Amino acid sequence: MPSYPSAYGQPLPQPQALPKREKFIGFAYDEASAALLHGVLSPYLHDNNQIHVVDFRTSLAILAAMTTPEIVVVDLSGEDQPINAVMELAEVVETGTTVLAIGETMNVNFYRTVTKGMGVKEYLPKPLNQASLEQNFLPIIRNMAQDTGNRRNGRFVMFTGTRGGAGTSTVATNLAWLIGNELHRHTALVDADLYTGTIALNLNLSANNGLGTALAVPERVDQLLLERSMQPAGDRLHVLAGQEGLGKDFDYKPGSGATLVKALHARYNFVVMDAGNRLSAFSRDLMSLAQQRVIVMDPSMISVRNLERLQALARNYPQTSRPLVVLNKAQAPGGLSQSYLEQNMGMRFDAVIPDLPRIVPKANQFGTPAASVRGPFRDAIATLAKALGATPSTEAP
Repeated sequence: MPSYPSAYGQPLPQPQALPKREKFIGFAYDEASAALLHGVLSPYLHDNNQIHVVDFRTSLAILAAMTTPEIVVVDLSGEDQPINAVMELAEVVETGTTVLAIGETMNVNFYRTVTKGMGVKEYLPKPLNQASLEQNFLPIIRNMAQDTGNRRNGRFVMFTGTRGGAGTSTVATNLAWLIGNELHRHTALVDADLYTGTIALNLNLSANNGLGTALAVPERVDQLLLERSMQPAGDRLHVLAGQEGLGKDFDYKPGSGATLVKALHARYNFVVMDAGNRLSAFSRDLMSLAQQRVIVMDPSMISVRNLERLQALARNYPQTSRPLVVLNKAQAPGGLSQSYLEQNMGMRFDAVIPDLPRIVPKANQFGTPAASVRGPFRDAIATLAKALGATPSTEAP
């Protein structure tokens, strides 16, 4: 079976690739609907968030050849007989599947027919808008997320850069700061570069030997060590950063990364780690442990090359979700354009951060997060936080 095109650069799943029942799959007839669905629903779906741009007949064929996911979004647009289309859909989806439908028909009788007796949980006519999706589709998606356990608790996000100077540490620092201080989620930020890491400096903090000790002697990792080693950068953000001597060989014990991550999970809602662009043994262990990877690139040809290599490496860890890709320093002088990059790489960026040479470097120099100031940089970091499922805490800050 050939691979069908996807609006988000992912091949449509084949039956051989789905030995178990997935949580979600979505189909839309047009890219505008796909983009809106993805933007509203993906924060609650995490790694099960693909919306594919195909017609109803193609989506029907795909569903017939696979184990039906728990939630399916279908687009009835282009069907002359949408009632018949829903009847055909009922023949291919498995019992217990939640079906959400969109389409061009704006008729109360049609709505009542498909939602009351034909197995469609909810139907929305086009044109779609964010408010209607949030009111009608999101409660169903949230219930699914709650039934499978709240994955935001202890969520481990790992950042990797395509090259030195791409801005990986800056993006990771500002994301963690936003989640901790604006969304009020208990957040740990860890700099995995023990030699030349800059996260502590970016937040006007001092590095210490706590991280090096945790990785060299994992049996000493406990809450007391974390309390002594982690430094506050706000009410709900704590930073762990080391600084080993440049002439000293780093003593990394295999498995100590997993011990550290487990200890952090027990205490924090979000664990954000910056692996930088040097994939040490520690960084590679983190890659196998991360629930979500984020790759930061700048608009250069070397970043394009290295992105392909990092994506290929990520496929060695199938238990984790698709890496999110962030374009940093967009529209920088001499850089490749966003449209050129997306067209030639066959993908869309999950977040795009504009080049702001008068704002971001100055913020880093003074140890103040650039995301603390309202503007395009903060907006881009907020978009990334949303893509990672970071939502405001319901607890009082």
